[in-house]
Amino acid sequence: MVVPVKAEPHRAWKFMRPFTVEMWLATFGILFYTMFVVWYMEHQVNHEFRGPWKDQLGTALWFTFSSLFFSHREKIRSNHSKVVVMIWLFVVFIITSSYTASLTSMLTVRMLEPTVRDIEWVRKTNAPVGCDPDSFVGKYLKDVLKLKNVKNISSQSDYPDNFKNGTISAAFLELPYEKYFLKQYCNEYTAVGPSYKFGGLGFVFPKDSPITDDVSGAILYLMEDGKIRDLENEWLDTSQNCSTSNPGLDSERLSLANFWGIFLISGLTSTLSFLIFLYRLLHNRIEQRIISFNESNGSRWNNESRWRKTVRLIQIVLSLNHNRVEPRESSHSTPEWNHRNPPQWELVSPSEVPEHLEIGRPTQLEIPMRKMEHIGEDLQGE
Repeated sequence: MVVPVKAEPHRAWKFMRPFTVEMWLATFGILFYTMFVVWYMEHQVNHEFRGPWKDQLGTALWFTFSSLFFSHREKIRSNHSKVVVMIWLFVVFIITSSYTASLTSMLTVRMLEPTVRDIEWVRKTNAPVGCDPDSFVGKYLKDVLKLKNVKNISSQSDYPDNFKNGTISAAFLELPYEKYFLKQYCNEYTAVGPSYKFGGLGFVFPKDSPITDDVSGAILYLMEDGKIRDLENEWLDTSQNCSTSNPGLDSERLSLANFWGIFLISGLTSTLSFLIFLYRLLHNRIEQRIISFNESNGSRWNNESRWRKTVRLIQIVLSLNHNRVEPRESSHSTPEWNHRNPPQWELVSPSEVPEHLEIGRPTQLEIPMRKMEHIGEDLQGE
């Protein structure tokens, strides 16, 4: 089926056509995910990613979008961030190269779009179609394809005029005539839909003609030698006159199926680096707290091995859950009295008294309270 073609109109949003919608969403998704990972890791060690939240957001957005053009100037200090950025720049290189190549082909190569897509559209709309009156094609269109609005075109040179004045919307030609017609008008018409093959052309000779075998053998020889193919390419090939056109087909848009592999590599790399960074960050903070705790208790945490630190950490956590750690008191400090639970007096022998209480203790005269009461009564009587 031969139909007219029209040039694709200019579109303001044509720069979006190289990628499909899913491809654009996946690209922006991996872009913002990479931005968040780099910002979080650099925020801990890099002063350029610190400050008010507006400045941090602006720095992260600027760094991520400038990396699309390899023009970022912020220095990366964390090794984990460097790994993420390295993989991201590789992804950016592949995406930008593919986008540039696809958009360039769309803008430079002339795009031709057929006015009729398939036979189903012709059957549903009852569009008028043309064919040769002396060919079997007209009967095939009516009996097999069930087309009702079929018009006979007497000459092949009349087809362009009938297309222009709207008499026909499509033309059905035999394959050799179709190729010859497209060679002459390749920039204005194109072939769409399936090609229906039949027995083809033949030669008729009288019965028992002596030249039948000679003609058949000559045709087989030309086919085996490749001369028939060379003649067909010379007379019917349309690529020589239509090398700069792309009739009937639009450039294939790049989809997510073409890039999901590099997106997966970038996402896994960012996630793994982020998890390792979080583990080391939490480990360092816990270690600092343990060091400060042990320094307040007089231990030498820095001189111990990592295994010993881990065991010590477990012991400290377990001891904090079961016992209460009290600060040390000097030997000369005054004991504090607990008013809720007063101390219990116990009788101890002189040998059990601590040495620091015996040394330098002045001799005191202890008088029982009853004896003091009798002395007071005697003084009052006198």
